[in-house]
Amino acid sequence: MISIKWEKVVIQIEEQVIKVIQNMRQDSPADKESGGMLIGSVLTDSRDTVLRDYTFPQKEDFQSRYRFIRREDSHNALLQKKWKESNRTVMYLGEWHTHPEMDPHYSQQDHKNWKKLLRESKTFSDYLVFIIGGINIYGVWVGNRENEKIELVFKGAYNK
Repeated sequence: MISIKWEKVVIQIEEQVIKVIQNMRQDSPADKESGGMLIGSVLTDSRDTVLRDYTFPQKEDFQSRYRFIRREDSHNALLQKKWKESNRTVMYLGEWHTHPEMDPHYSQQDHKNWKKLLRESKTFSDYLVFIIGGINIYGVWVGNRENEKIELVFKGAYNK
């Protein structure tokens, strides 16, 4: 488990979340960007977050070498199913996607999309988590829903 301290909370990311991103890396020239939702729980006593689940790319999504567009309907249906199965304890907490670069950086389009999600997505968290999986390294950014500030909080190699 990865544990990241941000402001007054701790964000924990379970290994299987990083593993799925690692498995979807674009390490071949023919590989397309992949992505989905990050799903987890906000702990009521501390406001800490545990990211423990995700959605995979769906057939309705748009995937190309340098672009991934998540279609809301299919991912929202999966989120609803996971929410009901968890007895309403898991929720949408952010997004993940891959980039065909060794050490990923967000694009202007990513930044624009993340700010829109901070404004418009419905969840009980004061912040959202965004993960971009590169070929060797993945990055974790946190966006504050109140001021829409997005900051890099962690970079890690998959094998560590």
